[in-house]
Amino acid sequence: MTTPRTPALALAGLTLAAALTGCAADATAADGTTAAGGAAGTGAAGAQGDASGAVGSSASPTSRIVDGTYVGVGIYSSPAGKESIEVTLTVDEGIVAAMDVAPQATNPTSQTFQSDFASAISAQVVGIPLEDVDVDVVAGASLTTQAFESALESVLADARA
Repeated sequence: MTTPRTPALALAGLTLAAALTGCAADATAADGTTAAGGAAGTGAAGAQGDASGAVGSSASPTSRIVDGTYVGVGIYSSPAGKESIEVTLTVDEGIVAAMDVAPQATNPTSQTFQSDFASAISAQVVGIPLEDVDVDVVAGASLTTQAFESALESVLADARA
């Protein structure tokens, strides 16, 4: 036997939804941006609010990639110790136009993995919008790939307006 729904319960749900909708009042800053919850300008995550009031979204329509050349360093721990790579990306109209990976490994095995990574990664990144770059393990170099992703996060942070 099924229990019939109570109209009062459904009505209470609608009332709650309406009340919560009213809690997200938008405030407009002097520069015209809006932020949810009455805080204008920059949100807690450091991103500008968009016209819908969303704050802190990394894919926010108001975030823009500034063209230029950016350098990021990725560091990782290998069985032989700490290693790093330096990544230089040139961005034109939001697209990765050129890229250079400078291996900085001191261990011979790490040097091999970094060199293999450096020679293969450009084909996977150049020509792609910077915000869409997402690589898997490249040339069998999983630790170098992780370091690349770390360097890429730094580049993205610098490139966002």
